[in-house]
Amino acid sequence: MRRFHVNSRAVLAGVLVLVSVASAIAQQGSVAAMYADDQQRGKAVAVGFATGSIPGAGSVGSGQIYLTTGDLQRAFDNARFRPAAAIVPTNTELQIAAKSPATQQVLIDRVRLQPDVMRALQDQIAARRGVLDVGVGTFMARLSTGAGIQSPGSFPGLVCLLATDFPDGGAIDHRELFAQDRLRKGTAACLTAIDAAGAPSVVVPLVGAASSATQSNDPRYEGQRVLMECRLINAVAGIALGIHDFAPSRHSLREIGIIQWEREIADMFGAHQGEPLSRAAQSAYRSYATQVKLALRNGLAGQKTTASDAAGSCNTIFNAQP
Repeated sequence: MRRFHVNSRAVLAGVLVLVSVASAIAQQGSVAAMYADDQQRGKAVAVGFATGSIPGAGSVGSGQIYLTTGDLQRAFDNARFRPAAAIVPTNTELQIAAKSPATQQVLIDRVRLQPDVMRALQDQIAARRGVLDVGVGTFMARLSTGAGIQSPGSFPGLVCLLATDFPDGGAIDHRELFAQDRLRKGTAACLTAIDAAGAPSVVVPLVGAASSATQSNDPRYEGQRVLMECRLINAVAGIALGIHDFAPSRHSLREIGIIQWEREIADMFGAHQGEPLSRAAQSAYRSYATQVKLALRNGLAGQKTTASDAAGSCNTIFNAQP
């Protein structure tokens, strides 16, 4: 079993600090409501949940960050959880019908049910020229009706598409996708655009964290799980760094939700809903959860997460260059 240590940097005070769950859910916005519900549904993995605070500045009140294990589909389909905006992965050519990235289809399948909105999205994409850079390139789209940000369907009114793959897939095999500074820039750019449009809440799945089947023949699944852990931790680190960079210029955003996909966590640790984890799985998951929360703390304080934060297990991914 791998053992992790907590880097002493994590305890230093930063601009953004972790706060208690009770404080975090005090303001029951859509993301806070989803976070609280996810905790009830996923008690076996609740140790991996975390919250953070964005301090207020001037006339701007404080904001909250939620790291949860859930599903982007629930955030869209349940009106109580639906945010005003979302950051959604796309491909470098903004081909919304392409197979990659798969998470894009969570959005497109729902937008397609509103033909007027679908045409408006296609028109906005058609008006743009050029290819997006992996991990950095973004495209802001308005899916609302009229001048507001209220959507007419089961999706947010504002969406920032962030390039994380090629139309036919394969970006996962390019090391630059894993560079925290690239995802940092893309996340900050999306948050800035969403904030400027007046959205009070946003969710982001773990963009840039896709795993591959290159080690699927591992009889004990350990190698593949370690690979997946490293990619998820790295993605949280990059997203948190982007939040840190965006925070000083914040105006409207009050809630930011980072969603770890519950199905992926279940596959990694056997965390089936309503069933306790085995003792070995509990130990493995606690180690992973410790690293995820450390990556969040580091990023919110403006510090990169390094291979040493994971006892060297993630050296290849964490040392990727932009």
